[in-house]
Amino acid sequence: MNWDRILRNVLSNWTSYLVTAVIGFVLTPIVVHSLGNTGYGLWTLVVSVTGYFGLLDLGVRSSVGRFVTRYLALGDDANVNRTTTTAFAILGAGGLLAFIATILIAAFFFGSFRIQPQYTTAARIALVLTGLNMACILPLGVFSALLFAQERFDVVSGITIVGELGRAALVVWFLRHGYGLVALAVITLAIMLAEYGAMAVSAKALYRPLKIRLSYLDWAAGRELFGFSIYRFIWIVANQLIFYSDAVVIGIFLGPGAITPYAIAGSLINYGRNIVSLVTDTLYPVAARMDAQRDVAGLQQLLVLGTRMALLLTLPLCLGFLFLGRQFIVLWMGDAYVGSALVLTILTIPQFGSMSQYASALVLAGMARHRPFAYFALAEGLANLILSVILVRRIGIIGVAWGTVIPNLVVSSIVVPLYTLRVLGIGVKDYLMNAYLRPVLCALPVAALGYRLSMIDSPSWLMFAAEALSMCGAFAAMSYFVCLSAQERLSAVGKIEAIFHREAVVHEG
Repeated sequence: MNWDRILRNVLSNWTSYLVTAVIGFVLTPIVVHSLGNTGYGLWTLVVSVTGYFGLLDLGVRSSVGRFVTRYLALGDDANVNRTTTTAFAILGAGGLLAFIATILIAAFFFGSFRIQPQYTTAARIALVLTGLNMACILPLGVFSALLFAQERFDVVSGITIVGELGRAALVVWFLRHGYGLVALAVITLAIMLAEYGAMAVSAKALYRPLKIRLSYLDWAAGRELFGFSIYRFIWIVANQLIFYSDAVVIGIFLGPGAITPYAIAGSLINYGRNIVSLVTDTLYPVAARMDAQRDVAGLQQLLVLGTRMALLLTLPLCLGFLFLGRQFIVLWMGDAYVGSALVLTILTIPQFGSMSQYASALVLAGMARHRPFAYFALAEGLANLILSVILVRRIGIIGVAWGTVIPNLVVSSIVVPLYTLRVLGIGVKDYLMNAYLRPVLCALPVAALGYRLSMIDSPSWLMFAAEALSMCGAFAAMSYFVCLSAQERLSAVGKIEAIFHREAVVHEG
């Protein structure tokens, strides 16, 4: 494994996400207080409805990443171009369908969400613009997949950082001048086009033989893409049900205003998921390359390493959500949203298992052994939707939260790891001992510290920062000495110093 490349990708992803997360935390209260509960709920609903158009991806972009990685390793430029062109055409057709569906929903079905008359026009326009945004993302996403296949996560991260800073500045300016939902949709569309345009230019610059031409359109390449992507598509369907159905269910049964307190808690969970996935995502091309080389031992090592890496992020994040979540929400959003803390606590429960298994999903996808995993995820998504619909009638948004948690806990903490271990031929005991034992031991005293800190009433931002740093610092210090051997500590420090030394030389030059 090329550890320098993996570490570079992880650090660049973290930098990008840190910027994105900070911007998100700063913008969320501004947007919520500018639009109000109903306005922000409508924006969340619009994003959730159009998010379903991601289904039209059909898993093709993931297939592009896998096959382009293999063809690049083999130096097969012709197949890279055939795969890329065919995927662009397929996703272009999907984008057209997405936009047509958006128009139909806006014209005939949008009234089902109990929208107040004064919001109707703006909500419909925002829906159409957001649908157009999704329609463009589908084909243009091929270029980000190309960059990932080349393991140039740093390029994507740099473009994302610039785009997020521009988006934040535009959102603040327009909201302060009295604009609302439509302005948010226009800004989102404009920034997306700029970002993906930059990714297209970068992909071509980094891989000169790249050509997207009608002559490269190839039915055999299409069959190859779909042969892999059909199960990724099922996985995408499941994730749409899991991550987008909650807002839709709440909007239908309780109205748009009830979405906001749930969305606040859900956004924090999504931030946590993204932090972990930014690390494990870098393992996908590594797994695809190892599978091409039939390196079974390397894949076993990669799974254990990926699980341990995920746990070292998952444990402090989830403990922070459990013990400091209420304090943060009150400081961040105000006392009016303290009810979101209970939703956050419930949604955190399955994340200890779910986030730690991100590496399993990526290793299986890299091996093209993700077919059963796709069915597991689909079963979870359907159970999520059914339980949410049943429980929302009885206990409101808390019922929606439990409808999400119960199937996620069963699938992510039991079914997925057992299947992955069977595929890779790793014993459960060995896996738990090598991947879980030491991180969990480090988390126990941090959990005790978090419980004690949770008793502090109405802390200031400075006090909260001190609490969070004390928990993260304690976990990091113990993990450094408990989870890493002396050789691993020395190697990690050396690689980080080497990266920063190279960056310093480049800047001096």
